[in-house]
Amino acid sequence: MSPLPGSKRPLLYDAAQVDAHLSGEPVPALPTEPDPSDLLTDAEAGAIAGVTASTIRADATTGLIAPGRELYGRRWWTRAEADARAGRQTQYKGRTPGATDKTPRSRRPSPKAAQIAAEVERAEAGHRGPIDADILAAQYGVSRRTVDRAIAKAKGGPSQ
Repeated sequence: MSPLPGSKRPLLYDAAQVDAHLSGEPVPALPTEPDPSDLLTDAEAGAIAGVTASTIRADATTGLIAPGRELYGRRWWTRAEADARAGRQTQYKGRTPGATDKTPRSRRPSPKAAQIAAEVERAEAGHRGPIDADILAAQYGVSRRTVDRAIAKAKGGPSQ
């Protein structure tokens, strides 16, 4: 039996092999079928499940798989838990692979930004006093950055 991909542990002997060696008998072959109760690291469980080690840890945190058990200062999952994770379909995250639409998604403009832009236009037309971004931010309940963007947009500059 070869070590799992991503495994940093050396190959271990089966208990029956150790007993046979100590008693001077021929050493039997390793079992060919993996034991479902084998303890695996996050990297080893991820290799079986077809996901990354960080996905195994995140799934354990969110309850999508068993939290594992801590032994000797490290978290371990059983082979059965990794096999169960392998059978679960991955969740959709973002655009599907191969998507041809690469344009950024449009953002809905803030209605407060339009009101702030109207205040800027009124100030430029001389219908109100000078604009203070901090006062506008407090008045409309938005951040200073939102006010700066609205002012830049109203003046025709980039609205980053």
